[in-house]
Amino acid sequence: MGTAALRSPVGDKSMSFPEAALLCWLVLSLLPHWVALGLAWSKFRQSRASDRLPKPTSFPPVEVFVPVKGLSEDASEALRSLVEQTYPAYSVTFILESLDDPANSVVDRLCAGHPHAGKVISGLSVSAAQKNHNLVEGTKRLSPDTEILVFCDSTNAADPNWLVRFTEPIRSRAAEVVTTFRAFAPQPETIGGLCQAIYAAFVLVLATLHPMPWGGATGIRRETFERLEVARAWSCTVVDDLVLGNVLAKAGLEVLMEPAEILRSPIKGQTVGGFLSYLDRQILFPKWTHPDLWLQALFLHVNLTAATVVSVALMALSLAGFLGTVPGLTAGGFLCSLLAFALLLRRINPFSPSVGGWLISLVPCMLLAAFVFIRSVFRDYIDWHGRRYWPGKDGIVLRIDALDHRNNGRSRP
Repeated sequence: MGTAALRSPVGDKSMSFPEAALLCWLVLSLLPHWVALGLAWSKFRQSRASDRLPKPTSFPPVEVFVPVKGLSEDASEALRSLVEQTYPAYSVTFILESLDDPANSVVDRLCAGHPHAGKVISGLSVSAAQKNHNLVEGTKRLSPDTEILVFCDSTNAADPNWLVRFTEPIRSRAAEVVTTFRAFAPQPETIGGLCQAIYAAFVLVLATLHPMPWGGATGIRRETFERLEVARAWSCTVVDDLVLGNVLAKAGLEVLMEPAEILRSPIKGQTVGGFLSYLDRQILFPKWTHPDLWLQALFLHVNLTAATVVSVALMALSLAGFLGTVPGLTAGGFLCSLLAFALLLRRINPFSPSVGGWLISLVPCMLLAAFVFIRSVFRDYIDWHGRRYWPGKDGIVLRIDALDHRNNGRSRP
């Protein structure tokens, strides 16, 4: 064929080079996301099938560590679910920075009603993110009999049998480390809440294909935790889960991802500003802990967002009669494929957000994430719970400033 023209999908009209280039760009912009989602979906199905396998009857002592900061409307529900597990030999340690924390009274009530629950006051961190510092202080008080450690975010709610199922691979010695993620359940379904649920579904796909701790919960054999000196790595870094993933990778240890044990993270009345605050940290953490992953995600997401914006514009111009049929059909095909992708991505979230809300929030989520990705190129710090952390290579904290909210959020040493 050599120099033969490409054929248009409409009639016998030849497709020009710009039209062919547009088609190739749009296909290549969405193809990696479809491939990733398809592979992740396959792993989800396998995970659900494996849940039918027989479970061991051995239940060694487990300690669950829950760093807590602030008091959301959902704190009581989520924290209570963690102290009402059916696992026969476990304890829960809540770690707070100070007695002044608004969550302190909730934690005290839970501890009073559940003898296996306790509280640790960690004090202010001076060398790491406060969450890391909390976990380090909490693990200094391990019971001599504890064999398995579980680290869980305070915003995650679990069903009563979750801990039994989640620790099963470690108890059966199928794995030394197991992790899972969380899905957000916005109440009500605000744009900010649904955007957060959509972005978390993207991250869940990534975590399923490349298993690593990334929010949710992680379980690890105590001997492994101490042998790898995880607490030492946490004591000077800006994030706990991604740093733990690097420690495990350097040791050559595989992480078992359990998508079937995904946790529910209810978020009530989430605003767009709240979503941006969440998104800022999610994108900035890997900038220092996993720079290759951050760069790949930045390119793929910004490119997909650009392709979506261009497709909407081309389709509108074609319908208005300012462009030919071919660009309009090409753009329309891309947008239809994007909507199909979004609908399948919605099924990754087990809490069934409404189809209409999910699709309406898709474009705002993409645009806001693209903005934060681009902004992350120029950001050298992470703002988190009233502090500004200045990380270096591998997420090591170089400096910590307090944020002065009375002065437009500017930092002060």
